[in-house]
Amino acid sequence: MNKLNLVAGLLLAASVTGAQAGVIVDRADVPANAVVIDFESHDGFVVNAGESLAIGGVTFTASEQTTFGQNIADLGENGIWGAGNKFVSFDHIGNMTLDISFNGLTTRGVAFDYSIWETDLDGSAFLTARYFDLNNNLIKSTKFIFSPFGAETYEQFQSFGYVSDSANIARVTLSGDGVVFDNLTYTQPVPEPHSIAMLLAGLGLVGAMARRRRQG
Repeated sequence: MNKLNLVAGLLLAASVTGAQAGVIVDRADVPANAVVIDFESHDGFVVNAGESLAIGGVTFTASEQTTFGQNIADLGENGIWGAGNKFVSFDHIGNMTLDISFNGLTTRGVAFDYSIWETDLDGSAFLTARYFDLNNNLIKSTKFIFSPFGAETYEQFQSFGYVSDSANIARVTLSGDGVVFDNLTYTQPVPEPHSIAMLLAGLGLVGAMARRRRQG
């Protein structure tokens, strides 16, 4: 990483410090410099149990069959989703988990648009999101109870996510039955503090070597 990229990373880290931490229900509340994965580049790509798929700097690992680039889903009492707009669908009948990893980097805020299969009218369907740091410590666990939109609805969704006090979210797991989600939104990952310190030390060494050459 050159000095310009390092400065950009430091400015990015500073730019997210003012965002309020906590559970969010609007993707717009993810701190600035957000990245969005809309899954439009995939077309019905099936990931089986235990397999992984990398999209950009994010790796998705499914506990059961998952389809990336799904284009339509009948969600029972939550209506129809998709019809051309591509998204991710949990294909397993029963509860399953999708692991979303930032591959050794960390981010401060994560959110997404989602709906879920719902055949009951009591709002019993739910999605659980858990957020972990690089040491696999649980930072936050959130459970959203989903109230049905109605079988005749189309493209109805909720937005859901979490903003941490610092850029310490290394991975997220989503668990539920019949989940569909789209527009995974996250703060641009930044280097960890120890990585920045090493980069600064390296830049200092390069500068010292350059001075010696000029003096020689």
